[in-house]
Amino acid sequence: MKKKKIKNPLIKRIPRELLGDWKKYLVVALFLILTIGFVSGMYVANESMLIAANEGVTKYKLEDGHFELNQKADETLLAAIETGTKADVKQYYLDKAKKELDEKLDEKAYPEAYDKAWDKIVEEIDDKYADAEEKYELNDPDFTEVPVKVYENFFRNEEEDYNNDGEAEGNIRVYAKNDNVDLACLLDGAFPEKADEIAIDRMHADNVGVKVGDEISVSGQRFKVVGLIAYVNYATLHEKSTDMMFDAIKFDVAMVTQEGFNSLHKTVHYSYTWNYVDTPADEVEQKAKSDDFMKALLTQVVCADKELEDYMPRYANPAINFATDDMGSDKAMGGVLLDILIVIIAFIFAVTISNTIVKEASTIGTLRASGYTRGELVRHYISMPVIVTLLAACVGNILGYTVFKNVVVGMYYNSYSLPTYQTVWNPDAFFKTTIIPVVLMLVVNLIVIIKMMRHTPLQFLRHDLKKTKRKKAMRLPKWSFLSRFRLRIMFQNVTNYLILFVGIWFIGIMLAMAVGMPETLEYYKSNVSDMMFTNYQYVLKSYENEDGDIIITDNKDAEKFNMTSQQHKSDTLDEEISVYGIEDDSRYVKISNLSALKGNEAYISASYADKYSLSVGDTVVLDEKYENKQYEFEVAGIYDHSQALAVFLSNEQYCEIFDMDSDAFTGYLSDSEITDIDEDEIATVITEHDITKMCDQLDHSMGSYMTYFQYLCILLSAVLIYLLTKLIIEKNENEISMTKILGYENREIASLYLLSTTIVLVVIDVVSVILGVVIMKAVWRIMLFSYSGWYAFRISTMGYVKMFLFILIGYLLVMVLDFRRIKRIPMDQALKNVE
Repeated sequence: MKKKKIKNPLIKRIPRELLGDWKKYLVVALFLILTIGFVSGMYVANESMLIAANEGVTKYKLEDGHFELNQKADETLLAAIETGTKADVKQYYLDKAKKELDEKLDEKAYPEAYDKAWDKIVEEIDDKYADAEEKYELNDPDFTEVPVKVYENFFRNEEEDYNNDGEAEGNIRVYAKNDNVDLACLLDGAFPEKADEIAIDRMHADNVGVKVGDEISVSGQRFKVVGLIAYVNYATLHEKSTDMMFDAIKFDVAMVTQEGFNSLHKTVHYSYTWNYVDTPADEVEQKAKSDDFMKALLTQVVCADKELEDYMPRYANPAINFATDDMGSDKAMGGVLLDILIVIIAFIFAVTISNTIVKEASTIGTLRASGYTRGELVRHYISMPVIVTLLAACVGNILGYTVFKNVVVGMYYNSYSLPTYQTVWNPDAFFKTTIIPVVLMLVVNLIVIIKMMRHTPLQFLRHDLKKTKRKKAMRLPKWSFLSRFRLRIMFQNVTNYLILFVGIWFIGIMLAMAVGMPETLEYYKSNVSDMMFTNYQYVLKSYENEDGDIIITDNKDAEKFNMTSQQHKSDTLDEEISVYGIEDDSRYVKISNLSALKGNEAYISASYADKYSLSVGDTVVLDEKYENKQYEFEVAGIYDHSQALAVFLSNEQYCEIFDMDSDAFTGYLSDSEITDIDEDEIATVITEHDITKMCDQLDHSMGSYMTYFQYLCILLSAVLIYLLTKLIIEKNENEISMTKILGYENREIASLYLLSTTIVLVVIDVVSVILGVVIMKAVWRIMLFSYSGWYAFRISTMGYVKMFLFILIGYLLVMVLDFRRIKRIPMDQALKNVE
């Protein structure tokens, strides 16, 4: 008869230990389940939506880029552009100059003068072409013709009044429905079929409360909303490619029929999209093709006597890439967050097991003497953290695919204009939220347990587990007995307090974001009047109208100014900088000695100085975007009342540096609205909305989540403090029991053990709050440096107090439980464990 194999009796201890300390394991399990579940949901949602976005490139015929011309291109120009070949710009300039010279001077009548004039023209053209050739590498030997297919995709920027109260709440970019390029995903309703029907962006509609069937006004014209859509080229509602942040509250994109488009009255923007005949394999090839295509496009546009207003390849378009890039970074950040929290929990487990081994030293010594190997005992003690982590990972992943996935998807749909998606199985999510946490837990605990198990059976039986032998106790200050007792408790639990510090510090960083971001946004929104030197900046298309007359206004607040956009180039970002020419004694830009500036001296805005760490005496170098020109300015001072990144010159300087007539100007500054200039003469109007739209959008997208995040941080701090203070009390159960025998009351004992932890916790709390804000400021600076514009991270004194109190609240909740735990320790505990 086959003998029945005897089971390892140590296995029976595992369920008993689970039930015996179920509160601790339940708290740890819930902590892991929530963390793993959320990160798993983030991975699943990310992957599913990224797949939908990638499929949408083909399904919705996403552009490879777009450009805008100042005039509509004819069929000849479009055909030339589609070839991807370069036109002979130099010959174009020569032919144009020859024609103009022939009109002014008769070659036969004045041959010498004609030849002299022609030689001078040729020399000027040679210089001009040489500059262009250098700037755009027109004679690049590696240039390759890039054939493309070009499509018309004209739009109008209109005013939107979504509640029909007669006041425009924002801007709406209107496209005519087409079947060729940049199609839209229909999320609700239908596409427009009649002239008075319109489909608007789904996210914008959600933000402002518009539903299918409602009516909105577009520049005073009523349209019925028949559909909610997501344009493939507007995953985020960036009004301009240089905008630091998209704006889904005061900016909208919409689709109308061609008849409806023709009925609108704002200026048509002659935008053309292109797709490469040979699809690029990756972003590197996209950039190479884009560079070659731009060289060819520039030459063709110049030779057609047109101007290139805008050029935006797909890889550089934030409206297309911002959402997918952000989702990718969220996934990476979520993975790092999970790993950090798992390591912290692993160390808490390790300390717990270490204390358990010390407490059960006699039993372990007996088992080792009875023939149990180190390996068997290591496997026994490592089983609890691994089992708890594995179970939590499984439950967390189930919740990730069901509950948390929908939470994350809701967050993304609240911020981005994304198409519909299908949930897909994500093996990467399983690996990073199940395998990696279990491995981290296993490794950290294995190191600690193996180190503890190196002692001999005799050392375990004698409780001789300390490597360093102290012949004398540490000498403490000559304080009162109770004070020295508390100090001794602190020194005995240094390891626990260090782990607590790391955990609270990490929570402090998260709290700095949860408290600091809303405060930063609120600061900029409430102080916007101090960050603007005028309420309105009217930028004109030209300071002269079609008849050659100077455009004037009767508005008494109006003041002429000049402005142009230049580029500040860096390794991270080529950023637009506004260069202003301001009148002497300006009512708006109050710089006392502006008229005294000489040469290339200039004032810069405080935001510009802060972002690029500039100070008085430094030199800034700015480049023209589409021309081979570069300007250097010496910083003569810092101007505080401008949130924009800007350079300020006197009008006289401006006209001299940028080679403009002394009476020329770009537009008007005004504190009141100008109503007597024809809208067709105005290129753009810069208002308070342009300053606050990033704050408004971030506040809408993330404001409510920051409140939840604050509650989460309180919960996290409470969990960490609970686990570690529980260890401290369990470690000192015999001592607490003995003090009860000696006649001390529970309140007095609590003042010894809990007050010690309270003192340490308050110190940790203060240090963590300060360090958390310092690190968050550094992270914020790095994060915003890759975006256009600048908003410094700000947190008030009350913000510091709130962070401190949030962590303290978590501790106070735990202290109630700790006091109850102390009350439950019996007096005979010490007598039972006398060695």
